[in-house]
Amino acid sequence: MYHIKQDKRAKASVELICVGLAECLREKPYDKISISDVQRASTVSRSTFYRNFDCLDDVLALMCDNCFAEAFAHGERDLRKAVFEYWFRNSELLEVLVSIRRTDILFDSFRRSAAELEVTKRLIKDYDTYDYFISIIASVIMGILVTWVEHGRKESQKELQKRLISSFSAMLKLGIL
Repeated sequence: MYHIKQDKRAKASVELICVGLAECLREKPYDKISISDVQRASTVSRSTFYRNFDCLDDVLALMCDNCFAEAFAHGERDLRKAVFEYWFRNSELLEVLVSIRRTDILFDSFRRSAAELEVTKRLIKDYDTYDYFISIIASVIMGILVTWVEHGRKESQKELQKRLISSFSAMLKLGIL
């Protein structure tokens, strides 16, 4: 996991590391990127990297957390709309996570982010039920986004919404919901 101090210098270093990883991802596949590559691209020292992150996956996790924070920053009550609009405009990281089969990072990030939203906290008061509720939402929305990327990102947001409604209708008929 990442462990970032809340001072300006640490935040600046972390931003450089994230930008450095993004640059490296434009040049070569994730599995070919080393911490040394990110270190060179970001201009931070190796010790600075390890002061903030344990591994490159942690950088991806922070980048996902930042993406969801941005997606939810406007207090949008419609989580589907907030998430879809954000990822439709910023699909590069999503594509990387799908290509390296690390959508678990995306799922965990969404769960952490959505669990902190006031709009979701008011719906269910029981903690255990709430945890299941957030997991279900994360599974559905992340599953749709992953499938969208796997299908070549050809559907529009409206088309995905129709597929979502159609899928839930089928689940109702099957007695899953």
